[in-house]
Amino acid sequence: MSIPKILFSTFFLSCLSLSVYATVGGPQHIEVLGLDQKAQKIYLMRHFEDGRARLPQLYYYQLNSTNPTTLIQVRSLYINPKTKLIDYDQDSTQFDREIAKIQKRLLLLQPIHNSNASIQILTTKNGTAKAWYDPQEPIDKWTYQYRVKSFRLKSTLQTAESYKQGLNISRVYKVPHKNNMLVTVKYLGIPFEMGYTVEDPVLLTK
Repeated sequence: MSIPKILFSTFFLSCLSLSVYATVGGPQHIEVLGLDQKAQKIYLMRHFEDGRARLPQLYYYQLNSTNPTTLIQVRSLYINPKTKLIDYDQDSTQFDREIAKIQKRLLLLQPIHNSNASIQILTTKNGTAKAWYDPQEPIDKWTYQYRVKSFRLKSTLQTAESYKQGLNISRVYKVPHKNNMLVTVKYLGIPFEMGYTVEDPVLLTK
């Protein structure tokens, strides 16, 4: 191979590597679907906005259970009909149909002003983690234990690891016909590349 061809190949592979890195990372956000009043379930999805393009993860809270604040992960919708295994990278057509069926029976949660809830930090630990670009290079990491409160409602103890100091409330919802609120808490939870935000759902009860 000639020198120009070697140089071109090296440049091409370098650009390819950069483009792969550029599409790997991405934020995660929570989409609140609504309340199934008959089944007493609040449905929501976590979307992964990265280069993998995987299916969003469906969850629900079972309000009439002994632990209504426990977030339950749905697995049944992700079984690949060919392999019979859980597959988050399959075509979304069937998944979208199933989500549409669920949404037909849901009541929307009412968005209210963020000032209706507040984060109470209970413990903060400032440490370090390994940088994605160099395992020998340390980066800052904050580990939080916290609760979310709103008037007479509060959450159970929550934890979060952030690569930038601080937690923020991104959205607050009132659950229809229930004495509950749903809050999403946002922080820099993914240290890859320039860092990406993560949202966590938090259910408030009496």
